[in-house]
Amino acid sequence: MTISWQKPLLFLLLLMPFMQLLFDVLMGNLIDPIEEITNPTGLWALRLLLLSLLITPLNKILPFSIIKYRRMIGVFSFFYACLHLGIFLIDQQFNPEFIAEDIIKRPYITIGFSTFIILFLLAITSTNKMVRWLGKRWKKLHKFIYLATILAVVHFYWQVKSIADIEPLIYTLIALILLSFRLNWSKMKKLVF
Repeated sequence: MTISWQKPLLFLLLLMPFMQLLFDVLMGNLIDPIEEITNPTGLWALRLLLLSLLITPLNKILPFSIIKYRRMIGVFSFFYACLHLGIFLIDQQFNPEFIAEDIIKRPYITIGFSTFIILFLLAITSTNKMVRWLGKRWKKLHKFIYLATILAVVHFYWQVKSIADIEPLIYTLIALILLSFRLNWSKMKKLVF
């Protein structure tokens, strides 16, 4: 049974990090606005990407279905990825030379942009109409979320630049655990033994 207030409440909860950033910008609470907006938007894109992967295993153990929330969470992950990329482009003054130079100098940006392209493809094919139009191909396409997750974690890990920082390791571990739920362990045993 779907209760009409659940999705609007989830929408507001997922929008809260953006509203907090917007409030901080409007109130002048940020010392380095580019840095202080870029990092949180990227983190929220990653967190929500991981949360969207958590929905399937959680759905198997909960006594009620939560699958209907996965799409909204995934689209919000893309929303924060758009903000993250947008701030980067603003910082580069939308100058192709600056962007190309940064991509060459910092490979983590190439990884991040690749992640964005995958999330973009997943987001634009998330409508009911696209699901019907793509048919069986839709599921194959949406398995690219696994690659996007790996790339997003690598992007974050390389961006942090400090091995001592434990946060990227935590996100890597969470991603590995969530991705391991997708492995067919019986097929893996046959390959190994």
